[in-house]
Amino acid sequence: MPAEVGFLIGLLAGAAGMWLVLYSRPAAASEPAEAATETPVFSFERELETRRLAAENAALITQMEDVRERLATLERLAIDRSARLADEIEALRA
Repeated sequence: MPAEVGFLIGLLAGAAGMWLVLYSRPAAASEPAEAATETPVFSFERELETRRLAAENAALITQMEDVRERLATLERLAIDRSARLADEIEALRA
């Protein structure tokens, strides 16, 4: 077989392979998603969930601030070696 014939067979096989790859994809993959075309609808369930999550977030922020204050106090007590240490410990116990 001459080299030109082998080259043509390889070229045709490559073209057929590319055609299969391009046109064997499912049609849904090339179409836009349905969710993108839907108009947003107000939902009471979503609104309630949003408000519940906002309240939970506010409570967690408050709790985190309390934890930070406690941590700052513990750090200060751990670092402070002066006479105030005993006084602060007693004040916390009271």
